[in-house]
Amino acid sequence: MDRLEQLCRERGVKLTIQRRIVLEVLEAATDHPSANEIHRRARHDRPVGAATVYRALNRLAAAGLIARLVFKDGKVRYERVGRTPHPHLIDVGSGAVVEVDDDGGLVQLMEEEARRRGYRLVDYRLTMLGVRTSG
Repeated sequence: MDRLEQLCRERGVKLTIQRRIVLEVLEAATDHPSANEIHRRARHDRPVGAATVYRALNRLAAAGLIARLVFKDGKVRYERVGRTPHPHLIDVGSGAVVEVDDDGGLVQLMEEEARRRGYRLVDYRLTMLGVRTSG
């Protein structure tokens, strides 16, 4: 969290207890929680109101400390900024968002394609839509 405190100072954001709680929830998340889910996880250990969570999310997103993601299901979800870019697989039936690890060299393939076309890849967003199969 020391790095987060420094980032907040650099971006002129006071790191209140409530904002720290929201950032801690997002830091621990292995998914992309909605505001309601962040509130549920936060209040599990500490009392924090839903309106406070929404205000904290808005301020942290405006400062560029968290990313607001809107997927095809229309739900707004959040993740901490600074994580390595990664593809997302969305279950079109349930709306569940799954982070995809890049063990197969996908980033390398995209970097090579960008270079082939005369570019240097600086960031990417990849969303895959899928339907769960049995088995």
